[in-house]
Amino acid sequence: MKGILIANGELFDRDSLIREVKEDRFIICIDGGTNYAYQSDIIPDLIIGDMDSVDNKVLEYYKTLDIPSRLYPRNKDKTDFHLAIEEIERAGIRDVSIYGIVGTRIDHTLSAFGIIRRYVRERRLDLVKISIGVKADGYVFRDSIEIEGEISETISIIPLTDKVSGVTTYNLKYPLKEAEIYWENSLTISNEIEKSPCRIEVSDGVILVAHYRSK
Repeated sequence: MKGILIANGELFDRDSLIREVKEDRFIICIDGGTNYAYQSDIIPDLIIGDMDSVDNKVLEYYKTLDIPSRLYPRNKDKTDFHLAIEEIERAGIRDVSIYGIVGTRIDHTLSAFGIIRRYVRERRLDLVKISIGVKADGYVFRDSIEIEGEISETISIIPLTDKVSGVTTYNLKYPLKEAEIYWENSLTISNEIEKSPCRIEVSDGVILVAHYRSK
């Protein structure tokens, strides 16, 4: 089973979220992300957080459905997102899609990406798909991925560790073969799909691949 996390940032792609929840998914709402679930007629498996940004009527509605919740104090040593990732790991889930972690709080966004990097690097998660913008998805992984897309759509490869080794790409306009790429370099920004699916392979390190869709 795969997981879905719904957080309280920007919900860029409600349609993709609704399509995905129709499949067999373990759904966790993180605090105010519960409002998004309610607005989209989504029934989560778990609600987690300090509940400082979720509407009371929404919480009461899910209580009537006996949806379990984990209430944490506002003063704590981990973010609600971090606690949700721990729940994903406890559930034995290796692949997760995340909606609503990009928003106006850059500190929360960067913290979330750091947590994701750690869990992928330590092989506690295999693939994390993130809604990063309107018609834009990010994929965090350490081995390989294939991405379906239209010709000329933008693909950017961003190292999430200081160095990523053995990067090889297929069906991209600017190919890489066993390349080393670095966090502080912009070489791999704004590539393009030449043929679908494109494929990116990595031998060591963690990367984020950003895919900007045309539709």
